[in-house]
Amino acid sequence: MKVGVKNILISKEYVEYMKSDEWQKIKHSRLEIDHYSCVMCGYSKKPEILMVHHLNYKRLGHEDVWKDLVTLCPVCHRKVHKMLKRKQEPGTKYNAVV
Repeated sequence: MKVGVKNILISKEYVEYMKSDEWQKIKHSRLEIDHYSCVMCGYSKKPEILMVHHLNYKRLGHEDVWKDLVTLCPVCHRKVHKMLKRKQEPGTKYNAVV
């Protein structure tokens, strides 16, 4: 089943995974690696608002903390998603960076 969140269709399983203890451990590992700051702009004033972004979803549930994830502030996170939704060659879908 797919659910809409801010115009993005995501699976119910993905939503549940994002709430799991397993994801929380992985997320906090990436935050520690990035010293609780955005890797794009360096923001770190309110670390509780930082987000861990998936660069790809190939290993969802078994993410490689070093290769599949990055810490971003909300502003940079929106910029990354906007960039990924840019116009591309006809017939191609936008995919997360591999």
